[in-house]
Amino acid sequence: MNFRTPRRSAAFTLIELLTVIAIIAILMSILFPAIGIVKDQANRTRARNDVVNIVAAVKQYNVEYGKYPIIEDPVADATKDAVCGSEKAISGGSPIKNSELFNTLRAIAAGINGSGGGGKGGGSGSSNDHRMNPRRVVFFEGRSVTNAASPKGGFLDRVESGNPDNKGSYYDPWGEQYTIIIDQNIDNLLNNPPLPYTDFASPNEPRAGVGAFSLGKDNQLGNKGDKTYKNGTTASDDVASWQ
Repeated sequence: MNFRTPRRSAAFTLIELLTVIAIIAILMSILFPAIGIVKDQANRTRARNDVVNIVAAVKQYNVEYGKYPIIEDPVADATKDAVCGSEKAISGGSPIKNSELFNTLRAIAAGINGSGGGGKGGGSGSSNDHRMNPRRVVFFEGRSVTNAASPKGGFLDRVESGNPDNKGSYYDPWGEQYTIIIDQNIDNLLNNPPLPYTDFASPNEPRAGVGAFSLGKDNQLGNKGDKTYKNGTTASDDVASWQ
């Protein structure tokens, strides 16, 4: 009599399938946080490069023209520093969009009443007719955002929805405009108007000609909105360059 040994089915059993699914779930739970950390670090690196390059561009403008660019038009109060950027970073009033600076640095003839406004109401735009950059030197270049409805990590060069005054503004990787302050009164201090960080109040203000910063991932000024750039050993996630 011939007996054959029954062959095992090549298919997964239910227990084996559940084991594989459990292993995949464990691997995904380990991998996803790591991916998030890498992405956060990449965004911080990008923001760091951006603020350094912004400061360098403004200083190069100063070398080219022997003065810093005027952000506000009509001519701003020369006794004060010039500031533009995020509404969350600048207290009081309606801050000027940073496009008013970047249009000049990018040699784009656009201003408040020009193509692609740039600042708060009133005025004709400091970059209209290349008035602040008559030689049309390109001091700064950057990529355009991929989603105009939710701009992040670049210039809003096309306005498909929302406020057209934001056209030409430069956004950090988390969707807020970079804030720039320029020593327009030439006292080598970034203090008038005061920087919004309480730990930079006089006499601790930066001794610099130009500063640029991003509010970081939490989109709040300082550490979770406490308005301190660094409180003791606790540093905020804001990204800044003071030079």
